Amino acid sequence: MVLKLAKQLIFVTALFTFLVACSSNSNESVETISSESINQDTSSAPYPDSEERLNEEDTGNLISFGNEILPIIENACALCHTGRGPGVPHAKLDTAAEVSAYAFAIGAVVDSGYMPPWPASDLSVPFLHDASLDVDQRELIVEWAQAGAPVDVDGDTPVMPSQEVPFLVAYDQELSSPNFYDGERGQPDEYRCFIFDPQLTETKYLTGYEFIPDQTEVVHHLVGYRVTAEYREAADRKDASEDQGGWSCFGSTGLGSDEILTFWAPGTGAIQYQDGLGLEMNPGDFFVMQIHYHYDVEAPEDRSTFRTVWSTDTETQPINISTFSGPAEIPCAEWEEGPLCERDNAYLYAQAQYDGIVQADQILEACGYAPDDFAYMTNGIASSTCDQPARFEGYISAVLGHQHNIGASFRMTLNPGTPAELILLDIPKWDFEWQFAYYPQEEIYVKRDDVIRLDCVWDRSLRPNNLEPSYVLWADGSNDEMCFAVIMSYQKN
Repeated sequence: MVLKLAKQLIFVTALFTFLVACSSNSNESVETISSESINQDTSSAPYPDSEERLNEEDTGNLISFGNEILPIIENACALCHTGRGPGVPHAKLDTAAEVSAYAFAIGAVVDSGYMPPWPASDLSVPFLHDASLDVDQRELIVEWAQAGAPVDVDGDTPVMPSQEVPFLVAYDQELSSPNFYDGERGQPDEYRCFIFDPQLTETKYLTGYEFIPDQTEVVHHLVGYRVTAEYREAADRKDASEDQGGWSCFGSTGLGSDEILTFWAPGTGAIQYQDGLGLEMNPGDFFVMQIHYHYDVEAPEDRSTFRTVWSTDTETQPINISTFSGPAEIPCAEWEEGPLCERDNAYLYAQAQYDGIVQADQILEACGYAPDDFAYMTNGIASSTCDQPARFEGYISAVLGHQHNIGASFRMTLNPGTPAELILLDIPKWDFEWQFAYYPQEEIYVKRDDVIRLDCVWDRSLRPNNLEPSYVLWADGSNDEMCFAVIMSYQKN
């Protein structure tokens, strides 16, 4: 227990070091953390299990910063933490000296698995732009940090990302919301939906796009949706219902129908579909951008934009977006009680919150379940499995999974239990804060009658203690849940 608490204390201290730069809106705050102060922390607070590792002096002589540490930093950290990257306000790693100065914090967040953010496990198919670290790389970083972070290159040696964030050299439109949002430091996290209207008067194909965050200190991540023209009036009503730009939203747009188009998180660049491919959009169709704001600093109003590239070539092969849902049925734990622990009451409450739109029963029926099938899950952990036909044919472009705040793990499998089984996406430790679209390295062809399986697990201990005990089911709110996946696919001409 003492060891566990000591590790937690060191992690919190290091995380604070990593985030203290957020205390103002300028990069000057980053430089107030000196290498002397951080290295002092390192010497005064060694890792609890350091005696099990190599002797510090020997380790320092064995580990080469230039040959071993720098390549890891450049592959897994530099994309966000150098130049104008979104992680620079939290930790600036432009040079070897700056990496060494942050060594204590880097060692702790790497050892804990908090950084770099790459939730997908190696059980998944191989993905492009994989920033994960293996066990040996993590141990190497930690041992180097423990040894005092020696640097065997010039301190001014630049840290160069091994891959550049792609950006659009040219684009047709730069869309934004007509009204903006301005939060306050210290407020609860805000999930805000904005209308981004391309004002289409003819059918076009979206062939490339790029989200440009404005206030990078507070824009945590984005989920972008394609919405058809018939829902524009409903979107306008929501947009007009609140004083600031956009409307408060969480699980989705709240419009009753939408399709996830993209995720953005720090380090995500432009998306350009393969030649001849595009996302078909018709007159009046529009985008809704759900931006997650995290106001741990003061920032001006956010004026984020969305750049688009269009084609009117009728020979364009459309990108197909297929969605899959599994049940989200999480009964109250046996030690919880209250009126909302009755599923019927929780369902009625959700209907009242979301204009009668609650999909829980339809998803149960589609997956062949009834609420009673989950009634025994009263130990605080609940799970669901659902097999569905693919209902599309083509090559996979991207996959993504989605749960809410008490999600514990997520898996999507193609043709489970057969010789052709492929785990398309495995996230053993779900984190709502880090949601990505994942792009397979190799071609994966899916036939219409192939099976897609979703496995989701939830942990009620992750639910805020100040909430009334309640049966949690599939709905849009932050305290509801989902088991949801998207596969983007295409056909070759």
